Amino acid sequence: MRLHKVRVIVLTAVAFLALMPQRLCAAPDIALQMTVDTAVPAAGQPVQFTITASNIGTDAASGVQVTNQLPAELKIPAGMAAFPSTGTYDAANGTWSIGALAAGANATLVIPAIVAATTQPPCSVNVAVSNLALDTQASNNRAVAAVKRTAADRCVDLGVSANGTFVLPCTVSRHLDAFVYVTNRGPDDASNVYVDLTQAPTSIPGLRFDNTGCTATRCTVPAITAGTQIALHLVSDDFRNTQQQTATSAFATSSSDTDYLTTNNQATATSDIPPFTDCSVDGPNSGATVQCFIATAAYGSPLEPHVTMLREFRDRYLQRTALGRAFIDFYYRYSPPMAAVIAEHAWLRSLVRTLLTPLVLAIAFPLRALMLALLAVSLLLAVRRRA
Repeated sequence: MRLHKVRVIVLTAVAFLALMPQRLCAAPDIALQMTVDTAVPAAGQPVQFTITASNIGTDAASGVQVTNQLPAELKIPAGMAAFPSTGTYDAANGTWSIGALAAGANATLVIPAIVAATTQPPCSVNVAVSNLALDTQASNNRAVAAVKRTAADRCVDLGVSANGTFVLPCTVSRHLDAFVYVTNRGPDDASNVYVDLTQAPTSIPGLRFDNTGCTATRCTVPAITAGTQIALHLVSDDFRNTQQQTATSAFATSSSDTDYLTTNNQATATSDIPPFTDCSVDGPNSGATVQCFIATAAYGSPLEPHVTMLREFRDRYLQRTALGRAFIDFYYRYSPPMAAVIAEHAWLRSLVRTLLTPLVLAIAFPLRALMLALLAVSLLLAVRRRA
């Protein structure tokens, strides 16, 4: 009988430990897709957008909302209305209130539209976005589809972002190192994409792109697939800094295709560079600004909420201990090349996000994570006592 009880406890503990990461990771995941039945309509011809919201996560979702307001040049034709399979749609503010969505379930919204502008623009792009607090997978929360003036028109939405530069430890070198990310959020692939670098004033010696196809201040990217992101690497010459300074680098992106949203075509990266003349500089990273490179590559932006959460955890907790600072020093010495590879492959970004999810959820819900950990330890101790 005693042996039977030990077996039960062991099996229970093993099952619990096997399920614990899943329980930490369990969350709804709302994925959006959008299609348009006629991409190039004739004059006065109505088109039909179909938006599908699917919960591909492991848990049910509640309070699901999707924002999908037609662009100004499109309108719902008179006598017609949008039709949601679930919930309600408010055409005035573009809010589709779905409500509850079980794991594996989906809902659709059909929106009829017609070109209302006197002069039709090359691209009329409809954008749908979901924003559920418990949805930890942000990459599939947006969907786009376009109505075009001609079949030759290509609709792209290029955005550029840059993380803060930092000075590597003196044991490696004394130069600035950074990554610039260019994302195509439009419905079509972008061709002949240009990314330009300027400094104002020029304070970092030899700051340049070092990717294939780049000159010092301009990169030419042959194509960026719709919905994907590329990473460009920036380095500078080794240098010494005799006084505190602020380094500002500006980036701009453009394309030979129609970029229907140009407000995100420019970005600025600013870093405070501390004085250093030799390798006696204090601090784990020579006192310069550092960023979460791998997390930024995985989630797509240094301002993404999950990246912000990890950065705050670093600043509030890791920076305050010697062991934490040693980890930061190691991480920022070796993570940039890894981040560059991750940013260039969608499957790697997805894998890294999956691996980071337990950590992100543990930071977001520390009490639940602690309770699970204590329960696991208690089971293991019980097994040990029984044995």
